Amino acid sequence: MELRQYFALFRKWAWLVILLGALSAGSSYLYSLQIRPIYRADTTVLVGQTTAQNQNPYIDPVQSATNFANAYSLLATQPAVLQATAEAIQWQQPWQNLYFKVTAKASGGQLIQISVTDLDPQQAQTIANEIARQLILKGPISAQQKQTEDQREFVTAQLTQIKSQVETAQKSLTNLTNQAALENDPLKLNDLNARIAILQSKIADAQRNYASLSQILLTGSNLFVTVLAPAQEPRTPISPNIPQNVLFALIAGAVLAGGVAFLLEYLDDTIKDADDVQRVMGISMLGAIMRITGVRQPPDNLVTAKHPRSPIAEAYRVLRTNLRFSGIENPTGALVVTSASPGEGKTTTAANLAVTIAQGGRRVILLDTDLHRPMVGKLFGFSNDVGVSSLFLDDAPTLDSVMQATEIPTLRVITSGPLPPNPAEMLDSQLMKQIMHELRAQSDMVILDSPPTLAVADASILGAQCSGAVLVIDAGRTRSDASRRALQTLKQTGAKVFGVVLNKLSTRRASGYYHYYYYSHKDKPVEKSRAVEVAPPAPRRRNK
Repeated sequence: MELRQYFALFRKWAWLVILLGALSAGSSYLYSLQIRPIYRADTTVLVGQTTAQNQNPYIDPVQSATNFANAYSLLATQPAVLQATAEAIQWQQPWQNLYFKVTAKASGGQLIQISVTDLDPQQAQTIANEIARQLILKGPISAQQKQTEDQREFVTAQLTQIKSQVETAQKSLTNLTNQAALENDPLKLNDLNARIAILQSKIADAQRNYASLSQILLTGSNLFVTVLAPAQEPRTPISPNIPQNVLFALIAGAVLAGGVAFLLEYLDDTIKDADDVQRVMGISMLGAIMRITGVRQPPDNLVTAKHPRSPIAEAYRVLRTNLRFSGIENPTGALVVTSASPGEGKTTTAANLAVTIAQGGRRVILLDTDLHRPMVGKLFGFSNDVGVSSLFLDDAPTLDSVMQATEIPTLRVITSGPLPPNPAEMLDSQLMKQIMHELRAQSDMVILDSPPTLAVADASILGAQCSGAVLVIDAGRTRSDASRRALQTLKQTGAKVFGVVLNKLSTRRASGYYHYYYYSHKDKPVEKSRAVEVAPPAPRRRNK
């Protein structure tokens, strides 16, 4: 399928895409309004290590803390933590329900993110913070962490005390040293030196104790778990996300509509355009005729006579031109106009084509050979009392007497006459061949409106007696199989099919064949209207 065909398909089904998309989006919006909002509170827990030096050089402290973070993320949703949380916050429901509200995952190596969803934003915050607290209390290193913290507090207090003692002793040592420097009495000097030695020994011992206690803090390899970012009360619900829901529903509706459109197109095997004609039937399209509107009575279908400057009349003139290049013999040509099935517009096409050719100055005889459901007489307002079937009676009238003149001087019409019981035998008789020979001699073109090809054998019989046939197809209604069988039926009897006329085109489908042109009207100024684009003519027949 070419790109332009995709665009044409989109234009055709755009209404369905828009309709389903709008319905899906609207339904999603209304449904989302009915959903109670859900809030989420998040708290972040840090698993770290207090050591500055690692006693075991083969153990990575960061990796160790990461492993503990993964373990703690699993512990956050275990029964011990959830049950303790439910008891702490006085949860009115079974504690097992918390399992569906709490999620925890390790992120960033040493970080654990605990998320709690609830219909009440304040309750979500409370549960998240309590989960974090219980995780610390119920964790495998909680006892060790408490012992380490107590030890650190004790050591820190001792270090502070020793530091204060050292500072006091150093001040006293400075005073004694200054006194010894000024003392001349040997006894007093010896006493001062002894006191100085004792202070120096105490200061040295205190410094050694300070260093030992400091080393305990430095060499203690202890993991800890602490709340890094407590949960805050959420202000915006995480669900329903109305814009997102509406967008997804819109996309889903559009995709569904596109799928339905492609499926319908795939299942639709009707003939819709010239490409389908060439692909399915292997013959060219002679003309494209739009659907005639405003028909209140049968004569209104004769647009070429009633509205000769209309776009549809121009389309029939294009058909006349293309037939001229298709190899039909003039001035003694005979053309059968038929269709695959009833109701495709063959009679309207035959009548308007006859009018168009006659308007070009040629002598045309339009013959209604549909002896089952004749319609030519109704289009021209003629009676069927006398016509083709009358020529087969014992007291048959003359050929000229059954011809009825029209408003166009060069166009004469022979209606069907009374319906006979055996139309096929009549049309396949030697008398019918003689009648056709006489009609050819009296005109430049004989156009026969025949029954549908697949309904009866009349069209095939007449096609073998004429220069060729034109197959009328109702665009978008005639199925490919019916078109192929109609074409094969005509060819099997030796009829030459000049091409196809796509009839009853919608305005949208006709846009590919119609373009603007200028025409004048005797009561109006020059106006802009629509006309049929000439289809590529069939190759001319070589002269023998």
